[in-house]
Amino acid sequence: MKIQGEVLIDIKRAGICGTDLAIVSGDYKLSNARPVTLGHEIFGELRSEAGKLPSGTRVVSEINVSCGHCYLCMIGLRTHCANIQTIGMTRDGGFAERVSVPSENVQKVPDEISDEEAVFTEPLAAAIQITRMCPIEQGAIVAIVGSGRLGLLALQVLKLLRPKLIVAINRRSGKKLDLAKKYGADLIWATEDIEIDPIDALRESTPGASGFDHVIETTGNTSGMALALDIVRPRGTIHTKSTHGCPLSFDVTKGVVKEIRIQGSRCGPFDEALTLLKEKKILTRDMVTHNFPLNDYEKAFSYAGSQNEIKVIFTQ
Repeated sequence: MKIQGEVLIDIKRAGICGTDLAIVSGDYKLSNARPVTLGHEIFGELRSEAGKLPSGTRVVSEINVSCGHCYLCMIGLRTHCANIQTIGMTRDGGFAERVSVPSENVQKVPDEISDEEAVFTEPLAAAIQITRMCPIEQGAIVAIVGSGRLGLLALQVLKLLRPKLIVAINRRSGKKLDLAKKYGADLIWATEDIEIDPIDALRESTPGASGFDHVIETTGNTSGMALALDIVRPRGTIHTKSTHGCPLSFDVTKGVVKEIRIQGSRCGPFDEALTLLKEKKILTRDMVTHNFPLNDYEKAFSYAGSQNEIKVIFTQ
């Protein structure tokens, strides 16, 4: 059903995100009074006009719906709106045949971007935002903890910023680290395969064994954050981008003594993400490990939650 001021999108592709998995498992608690349809990494075709975009236009939708008139909206922090709604979390999302979204949230997908690539617009925008909240300078020494979808997208965004060194870290060796190497990581490390202390080994790859200028933590778990604290240099920055819903415990004293900056980030610029996808500066095809029809959702979620999967997509 179309809501006034909104448009309907026929869903063609929808990606399963780590947040979706956390909601289903119960780790990420929603405060909704009623159940909602999940799915916020969505791509489809307009069923009706949206501003200057005609029916049939290939589009993606930003996921946050802001009121536009609260204090935070008025000072430009619309993703922190006091009355915010989120597609696929607090209002119905795209794991469906169609979804209703505000027309202002819709952005046209250029013809150069395939349907499958378009699904990555939202997570790529989030990867860009990591570098916007705390800029990563040219020539920096950077580590990425976790080589899943977000880690691989962040790696490719980082490569465009020309750091001196990018080290991709994952618990296990395999396809994820192989892709990290393909996408531009200078070094790849599987912590379970390091015979000596992995912290010492990782520090040794940095100038003076002092640690990394920036550590991007994408796992959302306690061990990932603990590793980040150990390998970041004094007065370095840990960038956190994970919404898995689980509270983390970490050594605050270590962060204080090392004078660490911990920088969170959330949703990012869709227009920039679409530009990078259009210009083929970001590669995504090898990240898609399985496609499923929507009615095979149980199998799709089972696959998406396994260790070897990177991106599972619903197709219609």
